Amino acid sequence: MKIVLIVVGKLKTQFKETDDFFQKRIKIYSPFEVIELKERNDPALETESIIKSIPSNSFVVALRETGKCLDSLAFSKLLEQKLADFGTICFVIGGAYGFGSVNENLSLSIAPWTLPHQLARINLMEQIYRGLSILNGSNYHHG
Repeated sequence: MKIVLIVVGKLKTQFKETDDFFQKRIKIYSPFEVIELKERNDPALETESIIKSIPSNSFVVALRETGKCLDSLAFSKLLEQKLADFGTICFVIGGAYGFGSVNENLSLSIAPWTLPHQLARINLMEQIYRGLSILNGSNYHHG
């Protein structure tokens, strides 16, 4: 079982502490890797770079504003099922100019509005941690 997060662009300093916090929390439950790709301001080049970075045989989830919305319990069930079925889930967050098809299995939306990739990254990591916490009976989720 492994979770991979591919993001276009480096994390800004003001988000580093929160990012480190959630990476450590996620790793309590699952191996977790963040792959940061260089911003190229060209969706075609960024898409190509993303595709090359996706681990083989993984369940790929692209974050898109047009994607499906899940509540925390449904998201935790998605994690449980896809980790069992595939062994690896790979989440993809594009850069400021978006990205093309990465042959994803599922498109998810964090919110109906567009978020900067820095905030999308932190929000997704929090939900991954929350989902894993739910699956492991932690009292982190109170919903």
